[in-house]
Amino acid sequence: KPDTMTMPEMARLLGIKRSTVYYILNRDADAFEIVLIDGRRNIVKESFYSWYQSQDKYRIVKEMEQPVWIENEENSQIEVLRRITYDKDKSGKHIGNADHLTISEAALLAEVEKTTISKWIKEGYFQVVKSGNIVRIPRKSFENWLKNKKGESTWLPL
Repeated sequence: KPDTMTMPEMARLLGIKRSTVYYILNRDADAFEIVLIDGRRNIVKESFYSWYQSQDKYRIVKEMEQPVWIENEENSQIEVLRRITYDKDKSGKHIGNADHLTISEAALLAEVEKTTISKWIKEGYFQVVKSGNIVRIPRKSFENWLKNKKGESTWLPL
C-alpha cells in the first residue's frame, strides 16, 4: 500500500479549501496518482510532492508531522526529496539537515547521479563525515566546492 493522504489532509497541508483541492485534482489529473483505500480516494504522497515541486502557486503551510529541518529547507527540490524520504520510513535517519547533506541530496544539487557523488568522495574532492555506514557531506563546503567546480570550463554534469 503506497503512502497516501486524503483530500482533507491535502487541503490542511496547503491551507486551502477542500473545493480548491478538487479543482486542482481535476485540472492537473495527470500529475496525481489516486488510489482507493476503504472505498475512499487517496492521493499517493510521492505524486503530490512531484506536483508540488512542479508548481509555484501553492505553499505548504501546515506540516504533517515533518521534522523541523524539512520545513526550514530553502531549496524546494531538497525539501521535496526529504519529504518523500521521510514519508517512506518516518525517520530522519536517511535525510540531511541544515548543515549536512546526504549523497542523494548532494547529487540533486550537483545535477549528477549518486554514483558520481560517491566517486568524487573516493577521489577526495570534498570532505565527508562518516558514522558507521552513514555518510554526510558538510553542506557549505560542498556548495562552495560545487560553485567553484561549475565555474571551471570542464564542468559536465551527467
